[in-house]
Amino acid sequence: MKHDNPAERNADLDGTEIDNEKEANTDPGKNDEINAGEEEIKVEIQEDSPENVDSVQERTDDITARLSELENALKEKEDKYLRLAAEFDNYKKRTSREFRLLIENANQELIRELLDILDNFRRALSVDKSSSDMESLHKGMELIYNQLDTLLRERGLEEIESVGRKFDPQLHEAVMITETGEFPEDHVAEELQKGYIFKGKVIRHSKVSVAKPKSEKQK
Repeated sequence: MKHDNPAERNADLDGTEIDNEKEANTDPGKNDEINAGEEEIKVEIQEDSPENVDSVQERTDDITARLSELENALKEKEDKYLRLAAEFDNYKKRTSREFRLLIENANQELIRELLDILDNFRRALSVDKSSSDMESLHKGMELIYNQLDTLLRERGLEEIESVGRKFDPQLHEAVMITETGEFPEDHVAEELQKGYIFKGKVIRHSKVSVAKPKSEKQK
């Protein structure tokens, strides 16, 4: 409808706005769409604002710096581990070499001390075979035996006492049984091979015969 009068046109506009407001108020869904659109526009404006861009950049710089610190710390730990591993490997090699030299020196010293005994054996064997002086030969062999026995005892070797002792599997190895009334049952009646202890450790068990009571028929 055409109005020539300005007052009438203003009245029509006011009526249209009132009608739009009434329509908006009577349609809640439309209000929600309008509000959502306004919020979206506000968020976009905020995200694009210089303050937010600077804040994101600062956080990115902080994270980058922290990652760099962690990488440096990890590299430092890795270098320290590699150094310790290398030092430990060198330590093992050094101690192994020192132990081997210690054993070699100990063996060398023992061999050197055995040379005197070897010389005495050589002298005994060089005696004229046609000689009938067995007593002198026996005394010479006894001297060599005592010399060797003394050397080994000084080095820590001990003989295991067996005959007349109760059988002990930690010290003795039973190879036979002897029926006898001379020794109690389960005692060593005879030593077939001498056993030895070196610095508290059994290095060879004594081979023995263990006593068993005589049967009634043998009595």
